[in-house]
Amino acid sequence: MRFLAIISLLGLTFASMQATAALPADLALTPIPGTYSSPVALRAPRDGSGRLFIVQKGGSIRIVKNGALLTTPFLTVSVTTASESGLLGLAFHPNYGKVGLPHSDEFYVAYTQPSAAPRLGATPDQVIARYTVSANPDVANTSGTIVMRVPDLAGNHNGGDIHFGADGYLYSSMGDSGAQDNPYHFAECLWKKIDTSGSTCTETVGSTNYFLLGKILRIDVDNRGSAPTADMCGSSGINPAQYSIPASNPHVATTNTCDEIWDHGFRNPWRFSFDRQTHDLIIGDVGQGSWEEVDFHPTGTAGGRDYGWSRCEGRHYKDTAGSGTTCPATTSTFAPVIEYGHGANCAITGGYVYRGPIGVMRGTYFYGDSCSGILWYANATGATWDAGGQLNTGLPPAAIYGFGEDEAGNLYVTYAGGTVSKLTSDILFSDGFQL
Repeated sequence: MRFLAIISLLGLTFASMQATAALPADLALTPIPGTYSSPVALRAPRDGSGRLFIVQKGGSIRIVKNGALLTTPFLTVSVTTASESGLLGLAFHPNYGKVGLPHSDEFYVAYTQPSAAPRLGATPDQVIARYTVSANPDVANTSGTIVMRVPDLAGNHNGGDIHFGADGYLYSSMGDSGAQDNPYHFAECLWKKIDTSGSTCTETVGSTNYFLLGKILRIDVDNRGSAPTADMCGSSGINPAQYSIPASNPHVATTNTCDEIWDHGFRNPWRFSFDRQTHDLIIGDVGQGSWEEVDFHPTGTAGGRDYGWSRCEGRHYKDTAGSGTTCPATTSTFAPVIEYGHGANCAITGGYVYRGPIGVMRGTYFYGDSCSGILWYANATGATWDAGGQLNTGLPPAAIYGFGEDEAGNLYVTYAGGTVSKLTSDILFSDGFQL
């Protein structure tokens, strides 16, 4: 089904209003082979194989190879799937498939663990685990190693996305616990946040602590095996530690902080990505009652940014008194580069900056909403984002669960109903070759 790119603001507001690049008139969503069970992400290792790995919320990772869906899953992990829980993220080590380089057989998954004791009668921990591939490159070894364990309160707001940055470190997203109206202020606290202490960010010995929620984390998974330090909050009960803290993480020089934290002030950073060309970090953070947002962390800038939840929702006041769209300026937090209001919309699904073979689309950020099924686009130059528009397929909308890109930079969209589609066009490449 072909569709035109139609500019339609639909209540969206942006950091800057300027002309956006035209998209191909024949831009299409072309389904890839197979039907999938709640596909939340697509990943592709840069190993020259051309394979696509589809992450299914129920615990399995499927492979599309040479245009066909393989019968045997790459990996199946035991997870709990209550609410938004499940198998949520996959990241291949940058050296994956490069024989002779260290860690070339390793990949990481993020999931909700089914067997740990629940906190406050709710769901168990959010876990990051390391696995290796077997002698068969299409099947992983079944035994993994837990790298990080984060206590959680509920089955929603789990974050769960993981990616390696250009710096070689593993980044992961954690939601704020799922409690509405942010009663515990987890996203604001940098130390071992007590579950019932309101806005007070202090440690209590013997209390259940929810200390990494509402954050983007950054860890070094290559340098591991030492005893965990007091400020390695995600290594509780894991000894020797399966990661270390990068020296440039923002809270390393302080005491009584969780040193895994890269950025904070998020409600539910469900999907994020790195621009493969500029290496900027782009985060879709799910709002609560009124506003969804896209947050932006430029490459080369220090961590420790506060993106404002729940003093702000988007650019609007939530817990902090005020009116209008000046909340980030008032609170000295970082404003989103894009926000859009509710209505048919209710939960952003962060996407990717396109860097694939369709020349006119390069540099365009695509993202969606899991309630309305709307697929949007916007263009950016550094931190300046334009008005973009809506992609109108002419088809009934379907909930967008996730995005992904292949080795060549082609972009894919995963839908709740089980379809995974690729953005395609018959236009010429910018270098003159036919797509």
